[in-house]
Amino acid sequence: MTLDQLKAKLDQLSPAKIRFVANMVDSLANPPQANIHKKGTWITNSPDWIEYFALSLSVHHGITAEPLKLTAFETAFQNACKSVNWALDPLGSTTQRFVDLVVLAGNGPERRLSLKSTAQQKLSETRAHISKLTEAAWIQDERTARGRRNRVLELFRDYQQAVDAIIMLRAFRNKEGVPSRYQLLEIPTSIFDSIQRAQIQEFQSDAPVIECRVGDQTVARVAIDRSDAKITVRSILLSTCIVHVEWIRV
Repeated sequence: MTLDQLKAKLDQLSPAKIRFVANMVDSLANPPQANIHKKGTWITNSPDWIEYFALSLSVHHGITAEPLKLTAFETAFQNACKSVNWALDPLGSTTQRFVDLVVLAGNGPERRLSLKSTAQQKLSETRAHISKLTEAAWIQDERTARGRRNRVLELFRDYQQAVDAIIMLRAFRNKEGVPSRYQLLEIPTSIFDSIQRAQIQEFQSDAPVIECRVGDQTVARVAIDRSDAKITVRSILLSTCIVHVEWIRV
């Protein structure tokens, strides 16, 4: 659409529509400022991707003070990928369990991603938390440590075979509860490698918490949430992840 065509369409809008468009234009003219944390990643190598996602945040906050939540994040992430002509698995495709999106960025490798978001109050600057990695309906039926161990090891074998990385959008809020900063984090599924070495005594509890270790360091804790039949991942060290970029809202 040319500028003249856009002006012609604006001339046909009602006063209420003009006010709405003006609000969107004002938001787009003042997008969040990008702060690149790690140069040379598959995302930060694309300034256009980063700018497009910032504009998505601008449009979102042009109409609400609420943080960008999971469904909206998935759409914004996909649209940013499309805007730079990255190949995507078709929207709504049921490729395989656990995978939300398959992305082929330029000439890079195919990436099978799980998308997550969080906007909890007082997010940590050094650790991340995934309140629901995946459902696990079998948890409430398993009554033995051996059964729980077998199920958990099988689940994480399947998960790591399916998913390359978890992409998480974290919304940091100000005192009024409004997002002031967004952080795009990539969590490698290799942090779960040590689960396959977990011993049976670690599963004695009905709701065991399994340490994920890299060398001598605990980099995350996997919690089996029996009450909600889900897997939670706690205390993920950001130093084991990639913080691609942050967007600062001013």
